[in-house]
Amino acid sequence: MTAPSLRRVLVAPATIATYLLLVVPLALGWLKTSLLSPLALPGYLLYTIGSAIGNLVAPRFELWAYWIPFLTGCYAVSVAVGYAYERLTT
Repeated sequence: MTAPSLRRVLVAPATIATYLLLVVPLALGWLKTSLLSPLALPGYLLYTIGSAIGNLVAPRFELWAYWIPFLTGCYAVSVAVGYAYERLTT
């Protein structure tokens, strides 16, 4: 088994699907509360952990400012899932 290329992992269907599953349900619930579903739980956990860490580092920021680290963290988790998937399938 050879390791997949970085380019392949960054845009793999598993990476994109995982990213969308983490971000979209939480973003929909953030925009309109009635759209919040149980699918938002993994993204919500990442957002809560990031917000807690961000609040310790810089307590004066408002919660909307934590969306940038949240989106970055979701992509990092998605790349890890995409790498594992590509490693198993190739």
